[in-house]
Amino acid sequence: MNKLFIVSLLFVSVLFLPIQTKAEFQVPTLKETDQWKVELLAPSKDETLAQGEKGKYEVYSLLVTNKNEKAQNVSVRGFRNEPGTSKMYGLAPQMESDLIKKGQTFSFTNFPVKEGTEKLEFIIMWEEEPYTYKDGTKASSGRAYKETFVFKPNGNKKAPLD
Repeated sequence: MNKLFIVSLLFVSVLFLPIQTKAEFQVPTLKETDQWKVELLAPSKDETLAQGEKGKYEVYSLLVTNKNEKAQNVSVRGFRNEPGTSKMYGLAPQMESDLIKKGQTFSFTNFPVKEGTEKLEFIIMWEEEPYTYKDGTKASSGRAYKETFVFKPNGNKKAPLD
């Protein structure tokens, strides 16, 4: 009888314990298109870089690789959501470059992400080489492009974009 009472008490107490889910992003996770390969990676253990703080934020690294033709005026921006709102908040990974050739990479090492974040979004914008007119002059800029890469907790490795 005592054993049954203790087992029942343990079972009931487990049912009423607050369950807290931790939304961690699976690393490494890869998303790619014809132009870009974006990898969400584990953070560096280098103590001089930001480290996660339990209950406040997690830390990740990002590697962006140009897989195709050279890209000009490249801009990479990172955002995270806040549960309960449609607003996206900017992240530390932001970079700009005048020219990125095929195979070149950008890396953002150990950027913090608030715990409980449900979505990370990285937007890459770039231009193709400016058009050259028949008279030999070049246009001020080439055609503009944008691709968005979305990562969700416990990632879906197979989806190229979300």
